[in-house]
Amino acid sequence: MPRGRFAPARTGFTLVELLVVIAIIGVLVGLLLPAVQAAREAARRMQCSNNLKQVGLAIHNYHDTYQCIPPGVLPQDTNFQRQASWIVRTFPFMEQNTIINNAVFVGTDWSGQDRADYNWELKNTATVETYTCPSSDMPLTRTESPNSATQALGAPSTIEVQIACYAGIAGTYLDPRDMVSNPTPNVSTGYGLATFNGVMASVGGSGQSGAVRFASITDGTSNTICVAEQSSYFDDGTNRVDCRAGNHAGGMWHGGPGGDADWWLNVSVLRYPINWDLAASNYCPGYQKHTITRSNHPGGAQVLLSDGSVQFAAETVDFTLLNTLSSRNDGMVAGSL
Repeated sequence: MPRGRFAPARTGFTLVELLVVIAIIGVLVGLLLPAVQAAREAARRMQCSNNLKQVGLAIHNYHDTYQCIPPGVLPQDTNFQRQASWIVRTFPFMEQNTIINNAVFVGTDWSGQDRADYNWELKNTATVETYTCPSSDMPLTRTESPNSATQALGAPSTIEVQIACYAGIAGTYLDPRDMVSNPTPNVSTGYGLATFNGVMASVGGSGQSGAVRFASITDGTSNTICVAEQSSYFDDGTNRVDCRAGNHAGGMWHGGPGGDADWWLNVSVLRYPINWDLAASNYCPGYQKHTITRSNHPGGAQVLLSDGSVQFAAETVDFTLLNTLSSRNDGMVAGSL
């Protein structure tokens, strides 16, 4: 029989076979993707935990040097020259000496709001990764417009300042001892009578005359939260807002007016549960005293205890227990997170 009358041997896939292979690959990718994402989140959570451990070590070294914990907020002077935050005071103890050696602490306004800010260039260029949670989807900086006095020093019309993903716990809005008889109070009303009972209490007000020492943590350093995470948006279904305690003038560098003022920065007075989004009337607590502990880690947020250890606080944790752990001297027996 002449050549060429036989059909050539078939090579390659048929369309059906190709579709089957594509479908199998799609199923495998669908099975593997959640595992890959979970592994990445586990790594990010570990890095976040390491960040908090570094902060805890810096706080302990600060206490060894100055016999007190970095004050949560120091009062502004009579010329509205606002002070550096507790975060800035940890820098010498986390290998950030370059920042401290170039910082001005006297005669300057760290907020840049009312007086000349001699630290504008430092704030505009320095970034400290330790205070950033890798799971956060929020901006690392905020854009600010230096006032005329600061621009006269050479500052441009806008600068970028870092916002921290962690906040010191200054106290609790409700007294944990009162919550025993009323474990589910209305956290949207009333007046915070405790407020100064945390490790990072505001100094100079009616409730706290000086910085806290470890000896003042009578509930025990392993039973008292010192710093908590704030690394995700407030989202009540209508608003998605950046409510971190440092999202205001000066970012992580500025502590606010201190004392009995209505707002402090980079610290929080506990008033709401972890990851709480149900604020009344779509109200975001903003940068004032009652910012919320929250994160993008599934199911809760990480906290630094005063002994330097880091724990994961579930968003379902008992609210009375959370208040007890956020108070340094309520005398109540605390359970575990």
